[in-house]
Amino acid sequence: MEASEFAIITTTTDTKENARIITKVLLEKKLIACAQCTATQSSYRWQGKIIEDEEIYLQMKTKQSLFSNIKKEIESLHTYETPEIIMTPLLDANLKYLQWIEDETD
Repeated sequence: MEASEFAIITTTTDTKENARIITKVLLEKKLIACAQCTATQSSYRWQGKIIEDEEIYLQMKTKQSLFSNIKKEIESLHTYETPEIIMTPLLDANLKYLQWIEDETD
């Protein structure tokens, strides 16, 4: 088992409720092993305007091979027209943690 088989998927959303829904569906479908949800202050350009807003940041642990399915689920559940869905491959991690992700995902 190589760390490079695993990844962190991130997205932001506008409400804790939407973050909870996304997390619950992905966990129930065994697409992720866990997710952390934190409030964050975001500044970005959207439709020609500068927006400053509080968002909910989701960080999810999974296998890279599940990214396509995760992306489809997030797109179908997300409240944003153009959601951020980013996969960052793992470079290294402790083997027990990687085994746990492997065991908790399909």
